[in-house]
Parts: sequence; C-alpha cells; structure tokens
Amino acid sequence: MTLLDPTILLVDDSSVNLEILKEALKRYKTITATNGDAAMEIAFSRNKPDLILLDIIMPGLDGYEVCKILKQNEQSKDIPIIFITAQTDAESILKGFEAGAVDYITKPFNILELKARVKTQLTIKMARDQNQRLINKIKTVNKKLTDSIEYAQKIQNASLPQKEYLNQVLPEHFVLLKPRDIVSGDFYWVEQTNDKTIVVAADCTGHGVPGAFMSMFGVAYLHEIVGKNKITQPAEILNELRRIVIASLKQDEDSEIKDGMDISVISIDKAKQEIEFAGAFNDLLIIRDNNMQIIQADHMPVSIGEVDRPYTNHVFNYQSGDCIYLYTDGYPSQFGGPNDKKLMQKGFRNLLMENHHYPMNQQADIFENFFDMWKGINDQIDDVLVMGIKL
Repeated sequence: MTLLDPTILLVDDSSVNLEILKEALKRYKTITATNGDAAMEIAFSRNKPDLILLDIIMPGLDGYEVCKILKQNEQSKDIPIIFITAQTDAESILKGFEAGAVDYITKPFNILELKARVKTQLTIKMARDQNQRLINKIKTVNKKLTDSIEYAQKIQNASLPQKEYLNQVLPEHFVLLKPRDIVSGDFYWVEQTNDKTIVVAADCTGHGVPGAFMSMFGVAYLHEIVGKNKITQPAEILNELRRIVIASLKQDEDSEIKDGMDISVISIDKAKQEIEFAGAFNDLLIIRDNNMQIIQADHMPVSIGEVDRPYTNHVFNYQSGDCIYLYTDGYPSQFGGPNDKKLMQKGFRNLLMENHHYPMNQQADIFENFFDMWKGINDQIDDVLVMGIKL
C-alpha cells in the first residue's frame, strides 16, 4: 500500500452519508457496506481494506459489536477502524476506543477534519505495514543465517575428538565446552602418536563465526603438525603453529588481520610418567595432595605479536592421582554472582581446589552448574572451555 492507493471500507446504513464520504475521499479507492454483516464479509476477504470508517448506529449489529468481532479475528485485527457517529458524549467515545477503534469522526461531517483524520490513520498504517514487512524480511534472512550456522556447528562438532576416542586414549577426564554463540572459537584437540598423548585447549580470536573459522584452521594445522609431521614437543608444536598462522594469514606488523589463538598444549608420556607443557597465554594447573601448582604460559599469542621468541617447554613428572586442568579465559571472565563481577582467576582456581577430589564426570557437572548459577540472568560473554584429566 502507498498513501495514494489504499482501500477504505465505508460502513453506514445511510446512502446519503456514504455518498458524502465517497466524494470527500475520492482520491482513495472506496468500497461500501450498509450493515455490519456485509462489512465483516469484506473485512474477512482476501482483498481486505486498509482502513474502515464504521457507523455506530445501524440495524442488526451496531458498530461497537462489529468492531469487537473484527478486532478478535486474525484476518482483520490489524485493520484500523474510525467510528463515524453523532454521539459525541464522553461515554460513547470511550466505549468506541474500548471496542478497538483508533479514532472517531463526528456527524455532520467536517470535510477537512475528515480528510485529515483519514490521512493520519493511513499514514500510520502504511508505516506499520512497512515495519512489519521489514521485520518479516529480517526474520527470513535471520532464519537462513541461523540454519547455515547450525549446519556449520555440526561440521565443527564433527571436527572435535569424539567421546569414544577420548575414552580410549585419555585417563579419567572431562571436557566442558560452552559456546557463547552457536559455533565456538574455543576448541580442543587430542592425538596419540609416538607413544605420547597430545592434548590441546585453544581459544581463537573472536567467537561466533569468525572464531569458528579460526578454530577449523587450528584443527587442520594441528593434524598436519602432529599427525603428519609427528612433532610432539609442545613448544615446537606452538612454534610451528605460530609460523603457519602468520604465513597463512599473511600477517606482518602492518597487517589488519592479527587473529590467532591463546592455547595450551601438553604431551603425556605414560611410560615415563612425564608431562611436557607449553602455552600461549593459557596456563596449566596441577593439583597434587591438595596443593595447586601453576605452570605459567608464555605471554605470546599464536600469531604476529610484539614478542617473537621460541615458546618455553616445561617438563615435569606426574604422580598417580594428579589432576591437571587446561582452560580458556571464558570461565573466569564471566560476569555474575551476587555483585555482578567477574569470577576471575582466583575464584576459578578456588572452585577447582574445592571440587578436584570428585570423579571427573561429577566435576564436569559441578563446574557447568556453577557457571550457569554464577552467570544468572547475564549474557555469556565468551566461549568457555575447561578440560580436566586425572592421571
């Protein structure tokens, strides 16, 4: 509808009034009805009007009753109705508005007032209809995007290590992965090669679709570095991963794309009871005999950065019963709690200390439930990844 070609339904049992209205509104397309039943038949049709001028006093159904019926019907409830009436007392006018009318025009007609009120209501309806068309278009586009992203989620989930494989190559463990959006910039990766088990927890720059793209790059690069080239030392894995990321994304000091990942990598040698660790911003936590040890990562991202030196490779022996945790910053960075603040590293580590003695599968439930409780009504601000392994 445009302002110049809407259809107006005129409803009045007086042929004289109908002729006056038709002449006054001749710039618009008008159709007429002389009673409520005929008016409703037109309003319920496929070619329903854009505006109804409705007399109140008519034989059979009066205007109040017709208006209520039209407003209760899905096909006609959005059609604005202006009452035309000789009853100008406050009670009658209020009754019309309560029935669903948007305005009223008094008899005998003031033609200038009539035209102004009709034009105003048509302008409002035109704007509302345009907004609804835009909303419907946005919903259609959003559904297509959401469907695509949900399919991408299936692809991303397929690229992660499957539960059966994890149970085969890892001791008792859990993985808590909670994407902020449908797809995630956080990912984990596990591979067994040369009698060593490589475990990776990574946080790619961004979240949602951009982060998911980077995570797919990370998985592919790790398959090449570890699976194909058999590199198992964590520091060398990170050195090679950083080299590939910088080269693949054509990064230099002046480039706009400085995306990369914060990541922790461990190599478990069960025969030697030895762990090697290297990290880019993401520390490794070890709990032994109710004491927590923090193995600090290098403050260098896996991408172009201000610092460019080889990553540090930490080597240490583990004991049976040790619990180790790899994680990204999403969990400790979440706002919530009684004071609506971040949990922070201290709060997160205290949570691990309080619950590390539970079986790993129970720990996963505890940490997920605590996160949801802590977050409360707040939005999740980042992807969340926590991995726990009991050696």
